[in-house]
Amino acid sequence: MDTLPNAATDPPGDLGAGRAQRLQIALQELERRFGPWIVYRLKDARPVWRAQSISSSTLAVDHLTGVGGFPRGRIVELIGPASSGKSVLSYHLLANAQRQGGFAAFIDAAQRASFEQMARCGVNLTDLFLVVPESSYEALEIAALLAESGGLDALVIGPLAELIGTSSFAAQATATKLGRLNAALRESPTVVAFLTDTVRHPSAASVGRALRHFATLRISSTPLRPIVHPSGDVLGLRIRLETIKNKLAPPRRQTELDLRWDRGIHQEAELVDLGLVRGVLDVQPLGICFGSTLLGRGRARAIATLESDPTLAQALHTQIRQNLALNLHP
Repeated sequence: MDTLPNAATDPPGDLGAGRAQRLQIALQELERRFGPWIVYRLKDARPVWRAQSISSSTLAVDHLTGVGGFPRGRIVELIGPASSGKSVLSYHLLANAQRQGGFAAFIDAAQRASFEQMARCGVNLTDLFLVVPESSYEALEIAALLAESGGLDALVIGPLAELIGTSSFAAQATATKLGRLNAALRESPTVVAFLTDTVRHPSAASVGRALRHFATLRISSTPLRPIVHPSGDVLGLRIRLETIKNKLAPPRRQTELDLRWDRGIHQEAELVDLGLVRGVLDVQPLGICFGSTLLGRGRARAIATLESDPTLAQALHTQIRQNLALNLHP
């Protein structure tokens, strides 16, 4: 750290300038050690997040995080039981990183990734870097090296519990590797997202504590109910998401999403739900309206109208984005 000016040696009448200089040096050191945005004055404009986050592909989650998506240079933890939608959210993260011209990688720690679902969520599998580690230690060593390279935009790490050894030494070594990964991210543009099952192996306890400590953003996913077609076929899952930790915005925000097996996030359904909640859509005697345009009589028909008219869906998307003050985010 640079040497701070000594208040006792400030020239007479220059106390304000000396204090400002010492404070500026201290703030620069805080950013160097803990990353950007760690501290700022409330009267100053909030940081512009255009280049500092990757969209989740859903306006609701981008608003939920408070920063327009998943923050770069930070650890994110997606938590929930198996088949609760957390993998689908991570696949959309990978797809959006690629759409922005970036590089994405998946560390398949549990060896249960669905590459078909990745493709349906928009991931370009031919450009995806895939790692299949033999231990949690190896997984985190590779993750740290990728983060230190500064060339990766998004990295998703599957559940580590099954790869953590039964000894306390193995668990502690894994936790130490998490610390190295966190340090590597301070100068890195990479979003690192961990997928964590709520039912974990006992040997993963120390790693879980370390991950809770290092994660900037922790999002809990809870399955609510299946999405059933009138024919009786199960089309997907309705989930609830909650930020249980957020260093960049107020935590304990909630939202609900429809996830479809054939596409991932059902964006037209989200547009109807958000439009009604935010007052962008009106419920008239004839049905749900967007301005002077009738979308349909009821939620299902409104969703079908948006699916058949991408231009109309984009116009509604833009209106809701502005309503949520997300217009600065990609």
